[in-house]
Amino acid sequence: MNGNKGFGLEIENIQKAVAYVRDLLKKYKCTDRDIIRAQLFTEETVLYWAEQAGAHETFQIGIRKRFKTITLSLFYQGLPSNPLALAANEEEDDCEFRFIGQNILIGLSNNSFHYENGCNVVTFTLQEQGMNPIAALALALSAAILCGLTINQFAPSIGAGLGTSVLTPLSNAFFGLLNAIVIPFLFVSVIASIFNMENIAQMKRIFRILFGWFAGITVLAALIAATAGMICFPLQDAGAGGVIGSGIWTQIAAMVFDMVPSNIFKSFLDGNTLQTIFLAVLTGITMLIYKGRFPVIASVISESNLILSTLLDAICSLMPWVIFICIFNMLLSGDGKALLSSIGVVVLICLCFLILMIIGLLSVALIEKQNPFEYLQTIAPVLMIALSTASSSATLAPHTMTAIAQQGIRDYLANFSIPVGALFAKPFVVMALFLMTLFMGHFYGITFNSADVISMILLVTILAIAVPPTLGMGTFLFTIMFKRFGIPLEGLAMATSLFMLLDYLITTGDIFSINVSMLHTEHRLQQIDKKAAASFLDAGRPNLG
Repeated sequence: MNGNKGFGLEIENIQKAVAYVRDLLKKYKCTDRDIIRAQLFTEETVLYWAEQAGAHETFQIGIRKRFKTITLSLFYQGLPSNPLALAANEEEDDCEFRFIGQNILIGLSNNSFHYENGCNVVTFTLQEQGMNPIAALALALSAAILCGLTINQFAPSIGAGLGTSVLTPLSNAFFGLLNAIVIPFLFVSVIASIFNMENIAQMKRIFRILFGWFAGITVLAALIAATAGMICFPLQDAGAGGVIGSGIWTQIAAMVFDMVPSNIFKSFLDGNTLQTIFLAVLTGITMLIYKGRFPVIASVISESNLILSTLLDAICSLMPWVIFICIFNMLLSGDGKALLSSIGVVVLICLCFLILMIIGLLSVALIEKQNPFEYLQTIAPVLMIALSTASSSATLAPHTMTAIAQQGIRDYLANFSIPVGALFAKPFVVMALFLMTLFMGHFYGITFNSADVISMILLVTILAIAVPPTLGMGTFLFTIMFKRFGIPLEGLAMATSLFMLLDYLITTGDIFSINVSMLHTEHRLQQIDKKAAASFLDAGRPNLG
């Protein structure tokens, strides 16, 4: 542990440790999102150790770089103490909620724990930042358009051969590699997400109310997107042959029953997304039931999630090159009109975003009796952070502070709702993913009927929950959607580019939906508390009859 810096394991030293981590990571090319997550990770880990450490104990912080991977490590010499396996037997409700929120937050990160030679070692893995992803995306698009127009103008004969012999094989190789990673990543990602929700069962009342609002807003978003999609992209009649070619109820029933695999391995070999998610949910629930019985399996799932996530990040880092290849190939083949036609779907998506936000503001006015403009002024700083960073992690601290100090939301509810919302509150992802998939299918001449739309809405809702909140995961989402509905994978470049550009608005909208849901949950809890207090007073009054 030479070269590491030591700190006294006391709560008052947490801010010094967090500041040291920030200064340390600023020397490397890390994103602001990763730096903030690393700070939160350090704060929660040190807090966990400090609450059970003796006097004058210390911990150390170190960093290691291998290629473009940076590993932040925290060391604590003492008895085994794993902050990633939080205790479920806390007696105080506030502490219990805090630990649940902490556990979910840590579950969104790339981390590991091991105990060796009397030393607790916790690691947090992050990637060195390259070019700004939006800048890289804009550069790739601009270069592809420029090269495509130039060759079409001055050497059209070269273009056809270049696309067939070079560009198409390159894009096919990339998408083949992506498909090979997607299914196992989805499987372990869903299991890890469920496994990190270990104490949710103890929070039935809070979680039921909060999740009810999350689900309600998501369903509303799906209805808005479906309505907009059917208006702008005409569907076939219910009896006509769509993607699957059957009636609406027959197709929906087939999709539901198809979720249950007849062969575990076949679902992976066939790349069946719904069957993979079904198996992952069953496995995750089973692991919760036998929590602690099979630590080796839990460790394998956690490490597999880290490996596949890192591998997928590495693949997605090639996305600017893939976008260049695909858009270049698209222009050479004469399909450049997709660039112009995509403007319409972007406007449509933004309009749907606006409608959902207006409905959210109306709910604040009607249920909470708050002026929508005053409400927006209160949460504006949080939304501006989300809009400028496209990071839900960057909003965690200011969002929590705003909820508790300015909106009157009880602290344990805020500490619980915001990290839970990062997993479950994805209504704006649902709208963008659905409309973009419908647009790309329409562009490639694929017709959908009502049954296709319903199954598509159900699938995007599931995927929005399953995918980690990481910039660039649009590729992962669209790969599954395109394969399911027979859309050529060449359209991934266009869909992913637009999705990444919209990610800032998507993150802002999702943070807004979390805050609205949390506000309404607090309102409901206050009503329950008033009824309980009234019942208690009535029970204590003497019977004068």
